[in-house]
Amino acid sequence: MSTKQFLKNVFLNNTSQGLQFGSRWLFNITLINTLDIKNYAIFSFVYSVSNILLAIIPFGSSVYLINEVESIEKSKNKFYDSIFIAATLFTGLLVLYILLTPFLNEIKGWDLSIYGIVLGFVLSLNIIVFSFFKGVGNFIKELKAYTFFFISLLVFIAYLFFYENAIKSLHTIFMLLISINFFVFIIALFFNKILISSLKDLKAIFTYDRLKKSFFYRKYFGYQEIATAVYTQSGMLLLFYLLDTETYGYYRAMFVIISPLFLITVSLSQVVLNFLKSQDKPSMIVNFRKIQVYSFLIGLLMVLAMLFFKMEILELIKVPFSETINIAFKIVLATALMRFIFSNYEMLIIIYNKQKYRFYVVLIVALINIILVFSLLPQHGIIGAVLTNFLSYLFLLIGLIFILEKSLLKEK
Repeated sequence: MSTKQFLKNVFLNNTSQGLQFGSRWLFNITLINTLDIKNYAIFSFVYSVSNILLAIIPFGSSVYLINEVESIEKSKNKFYDSIFIAATLFTGLLVLYILLTPFLNEIKGWDLSIYGIVLGFVLSLNIIVFSFFKGVGNFIKELKAYTFFFISLLVFIAYLFFYENAIKSLHTIFMLLISINFFVFIIALFFNKILISSLKDLKAIFTYDRLKKSFFYRKYFGYQEIATAVYTQSGMLLLFYLLDTETYGYYRAMFVIISPLFLITVSLSQVVLNFLKSQDKPSMIVNFRKIQVYSFLIGLLMVLAMLFFKMEILELIKVPFSETINIAFKIVLATALMRFIFSNYEMLIIIYNKQKYRFYVVLIVALINIILVFSLLPQHGIIGAVLTNFLSYLFLLIGLIFILEKSLLKEK
């Protein structure tokens, strides 16, 4: 891939990701300003359910498809295998929820968790189809679909923001979110005639043997995603019960405001994988080092800008300023900066086929994360909550560096 094509893909991917995450970010900011902080906390909890399932239901298909597909015609079965896996896991989760409801219905947030499960499945369908397009280097299809998503969500945001009697029911809000995201998936499918025509042979595609093989091919990708979800999202779920609802709302609001930084790291790393996987090892190492420097500098500039406008940002998300909040916000920004450092390492570990070792590192970090949640929160509250995220990312970064730098040194 030429440098010109790489930069074009970066632009297209950043634009589509910007439309997707940017509109969701604006949506969250709107909810913070239109709902009371307790209702926003409940909304954030349910959304965390969908986020943790977004790592489980596709079972590693996102990175697997970006790395493995060649062309739409040759790799279309890999796409439908991913859909089959997602549908199977979603069905299992749905049945489990129904069976557990009589026993857990009184637990705070349980009644709304069903929306998190359905939304997690719909988001999984989207991530599968767009990862497939990224794998074949066709970023324009994702951009077209997310343009529709952006317009739809923007209309919803305008309605919530400008009308005093707008919908305030969390049930209705989640139903509309699910509907919008599902239509994005349908539209994305219709952008490709090959995928649509293959639907005629569903019986040959969706078989038990295909399902079993698909799980096997993705096993380390899937295990890693699940373990990653444990250390990034399980804390979000536990905090809902360990913090009071209001403090939890403030905690989530601070992470919402820095989510554009997380968006940039995800978007850059996806294109980095597509760029580096086709290069010979010497060229790849040189380009990887350059990309790491540029990524860090971009992250540093953005973090410093957010630190400079700290008071305005906290006012925007309705978080009352205090010395505790000041310290917590700085830790949140440090966590975001660290993402710029290790996101590209996560793509490189795929190229070197070290997923097995990354899984072990992530599993250890996930266990450490749970220990940190219960050890830091009782005494340190919101500072303990954000410090848990920071330390988890730090331990993961150390593990990735340990695994990869040995491989990079061998290539020299």
